[in-house]
Parts: sequence; structure tokens; C-alpha cells
Amino acid sequence: MRRLGLAALGLVLGWGSVSAQNAYDALTISREDPILGTARYSAMGGAFGALGANATTMKDNPAGLGVYSKWDFTFTPNLYVTNDNSLGCNINNFGLILNFANSGRKRGYVTSSFGISYNRLKNFDRYSSIKRRYQKTSMTDDMKVHASDAVLYEANRLGLLDDNYNSVLVEGETIDSRVRFKEKGSMGEWDFSYGMNISNRFYWGIGLGVTSLDYTQKANYDEFFYNPDESWYLDNYYEATGAGFNFKLGAIARVTDFFRLGFAFHTPTFWSIDQYTDQNMDYNDKNSAHAGTEISATDISYDLQTPLKLQASMGFVIGKRAIVGLEYQFADYSAMRISDVDGDVSGVNANNVWTTGYVNFDETDEKERINEYMSATHTIKAGVEVNVAKGFAARLGAAFVTAPVNKDADENYYSSDYPVSLPQETLYLTGGFGYRTDCFYVDGAVVYKRQNEKLYDYLPANSPISDDPLTNLNIMATLGWKF
Repeated sequence: MRRLGLAALGLVLGWGSVSAQNAYDALTISREDPILGTARYSAMGGAFGALGANATTMKDNPAGLGVYSKWDFTFTPNLYVTNDNSLGCNINNFGLILNFANSGRKRGYVTSSFGISYNRLKNFDRYSSIKRRYQKTSMTDDMKVHASDAVLYEANRLGLLDDNYNSVLVEGETIDSRVRFKEKGSMGEWDFSYGMNISNRFYWGIGLGVTSLDYTQKANYDEFFYNPDESWYLDNYYEATGAGFNFKLGAIARVTDFFRLGFAFHTPTFWSIDQYTDQNMDYNDKNSAHAGTEISATDISYDLQTPLKLQASMGFVIGKRAIVGLEYQFADYSAMRISDVDGDVSGVNANNVWTTGYVNFDETDEKERINEYMSATHTIKAGVEVNVAKGFAARLGAAFVTAPVNKDADENYYSSDYPVSLPQETLYLTGGFGYRTDCFYVDGAVVYKRQNEKLYDYLPANSPISDDPLTNLNIMATLGWKF
């Protein structure tokens, strides 16, 4: 199938070209939810880069391990509500920090810690269904220019296009259409990090992140005709699994007892992705569903390099009354790279014969497209914790992420014969509480996410069929022991 028309993968057998992965798929894998983790971390909007002593800070700034003075174990289950009010549950964080005994020195090496932590980077679960009535244009009007060969040939065989691949709909004939867009899966990271305390004034850390991906997407497009009372549909399925790794370097400077500065550098994550897609198309009627005819499929693997990340943070410690965190992160998604594409692509040709060939991928061409349509993002996080009574704390936070695609990506973002969702700005609002003793603590947090998006039935298009924001809710609790 041709996913947004990117990265033409020519078939050796010569029946046309399809595209099996592209900049949009790379973006889906590269983007993370920046504030998922322990309940304390999430409740403060993830603004912990300069504060440390939290298991989730390993994924942001491993220097936070140097702030530890005890062993620590954390476990964070999470309940989430998706945009269509479906419920799900998962594990947001698991962490074990091993602190090495304090040297007793006031200068030089004081203590250090080694940490192992799992942090969920993203939940993909969402569902959207939109129906439009009395449209004056049909996907069949654009198939000749923008659809893949497999869709063209099948549309012609079904009678949607004539022998010249023009739509058989007469001028002025209207249609109803329906788009269903569903995503499922998750992305997570195991961090193995080491941090050191130097003179109780400077903390540094290094870390290795090992990532995993499990993602599926179903994008369904239906058109309903009035004369005669018939319909057709095009169903697209996309599945990706993979593993990757990255490295992190970080530092925290305790400038004064009140003020701290943090910096961190993340290398790109180097992913190895296995991907499968298939595309089904057929006539249907309004009261029944059919299995459809498979018209194209891909079974490939490739390497993906995500952008590097730069983080700067500030922390304010107001005695034993409160802490405040501020953080900024930069990531340029035009720096993503796809390489070493290998596998098979298959589809029907003009003679309705199923053919299979090897992938022929132009890395230079794809690089230019990513450079043109992806953009840099800026993430700002802020959080505050106030001790309201002995052992009890209240927390609030917020985070904002700018759009990862250029503004003109909708009208010029290549060709697509299936529904596409382009992410825009994202806002997070957070809050929570905590109770702790000398050896035990429990934290709770609520995270509200509002992501703007543009959902298209196919591309290019002058306007989306929906620009309603996606919202979801995460409710989590952390149980922890320090010893």
C-alpha cells in the first residue's frame, strides 16, 4: 500500500509502486508523552530534570541518581481513559535504585547510585469515527492522480473507475463518507543508569535506554452512494514492532541551597522495526460487512533514527516547604532517518494478478521529504510541590509541546488513499498528592492530555474532515520504599 505516497518502493516485477513506511510512520514512533512516569513526576508535569531523586528522572537526566542517599524501589500502576471513553490499565513505572554508601567526605566523591527503571513512553490507544453527508467530491475523483496502482486497478475492476481510470460518478452526484481511525499499543523504555555526587554541589550521570514498540493502526474509509444505493470501502491495516537503544548524559549543578541547574543530552534512539501492512477493498452494502479483497501487502524491516534531544532545567528548593521545577526540551523531527529497508511488497496488477517483489528504497529521496515536512518541537514543563502538613504534599504541573509537522503539510503532504491523522500542539495539565514516612511513600496523580490534530479522509486536501482535539486521562498511583 502507499502510506501517504512517501518513499516509493518499486516492485521488481514492475506492476507499479507502493510505499511501506514514511515520515509519518517515523514520527508516530519517534514521539513520546513527556510526562508519564512515577505519580510524583507526573503530578509535577515531569519537571524534575534539575531536582533528581526520582526513578523516572533516569529517562530525562541520569544525573538525578546522584542526588539519592538511600536505596529506593517504586511501582506505578496506571488507569487511563481514551478519547472515546474506553478504559485501559498498564504499568507506568518500575524502578530500583541501588545507592552506594556515603563516603563521609564533604569534598570530592560523596556517594553514587545505580538505577534500573522501566518507564512507559507512550500509550497509543485512541479511536475516532466521523461521518459526512452530501459530499460533492469522492475519493474516486482523485484516484487517477493520487492512489496507488493496486487501488487504481481494483477500483477499475469494481466499476468505480472507467477504462481511463476516471470516476464513474456523474457531475453533481453526492455521496456520504465515513472514516474510522483506530490505534492501539504502547512504547516503553528500560533505563540502566549511574549517577555520582561530587561535593554535594555537582551531580553527573550516564545512562543506557533500551526501548520497545508494539503498535497497530486500522484506518477504514467508506463511501455510500445514492444512485444506486450502493457503497464501497477501503480498509488499511498497519502493524509495527521493534526495539531500539539510546544513550543519555546529564549534569546537575547545585548553585545554591535554593537554586539548581540541570542539563541533559540524549542521543538519537536507533530503532530496528518490523512492519506488516495490508489493504482490502470491495463493494459493501449499508447493512452488512464483507471480508473484502486483499489488494496489497508489505512485510518489511528497516532501521529508524529518531532526533537527538537537548534538555535544560531549573529547580528551586524553598527550605522544607516547597520545590519548583522548570524544564525545556528540544527535538528536531526533520532529523529523523529511515535506512536499510528490506522485505517484500505485493499487490494486484492491471490484469488482477497478485505479484510480489523486493523493496527498492531511495534513502536520499526520503530524507529530503522528512526535511521538508517535519519540524522541530519545543517542550516546556513546569511543576510545584508544597508540603501542606507533616508527611503530606500537594502537587500541580503543566506541559506544552509544539507541533511536529509544518503548517503546510496538509495540502502538500504527498498522496494518501486512506485516512491520516497529523498531530498538532499538545497540552498537559497535572495534579496529585503524596504521603511519605522515613521508609515508605505513596503518591497519586491525575494527568489530563489535550492534543490537537487534523484528521483527513485522504490527502492532499484543502481542509481536514475534523480538527477536534483528542483528550485522555491518566490516573496513577506509586508505591515506594526507601531503605
